[in-house]
Amino acid sequence: MKVRELQEQLSKLDPEMEVVCYSEDERLLVKKRGFILFDILAVSTANAERLRLEDGTPYLKFEKGPDSAAITTLEVTADF
Repeated sequence: MKVRELQEQLSKLDPEMEVVCYSEDERLLVKKRGFILFDILAVSTANAERLRLEDGTPYLKFEKGPDSAAITTLEVTADF
C-alpha cells in the first residue's frame, strides 16, 4: 500500500479513533487464536532493499544501494 492510499482510507475515519493492526498469518499465530493484534509505535522513512530470505520470508536490508528505495515503515508491537 502506498502512503497516498493509506491517507485516503484513513481520511474517511474519525481522526480521534484508535488504530490497531492485525494479522491472520498462520506463521505468526499462537495456537487456538485466529489473529494477532499489533499496536503502532512509530512511523518512519528509511532507505531499504526489499528481498526474501532463503526460506521465503520477506525482509528489508536497511542500506542505500542500487536496489534500495525510500520506504515508509510502521513500527508495531504485540505488547499493548
